[in-house]
Amino acid sequence: MALKLTRNAGSVVYGGWNLNPHDLEQSYDHRLWVRSVRDGEVFSAVVHLTDSAGSVSEHALCNDGKHLELDDDITVSLESVRNYVIRETPYCRECDRGGELQKIIPQASFAFSAPRDYQIIRDDARKKT
Repeated sequence: MALKLTRNAGSVVYGGWNLNPHDLEQSYDHRLWVRSVRDGEVFSAVVHLTDSAGSVSEHALCNDGKHLELDDDITVSLESVRNYVIRETPYCRECDRGGELQKIIPQASFAFSAPRDYQIIRDDARKKT
């Protein structure tokens, strides 16, 4: 069973065998930076993959069923793209104004498949207290 994460452009996902949640940049084995997400008939996401040795490669993931292999038994694939709508000005029922300006942000849904010992952490994850 795969772990599914929804990310937008500019976000990062860290993966590693011994990830330190307090120092992700120094402890990752793989760093996946989502560069762009596109919606349409064929949806896609461009990602930069950085390994612990500092090697960087760019990959385009599409909805063609293919996956990106990060390491032995560790893969990521693009499942879908959904548009998230943000209203710039909230609608006011009393004055019947607002709500016209909106921004559409495409978000990619990724499926990660990895052994149980491999950790996957989002860049914006918050520790539960």
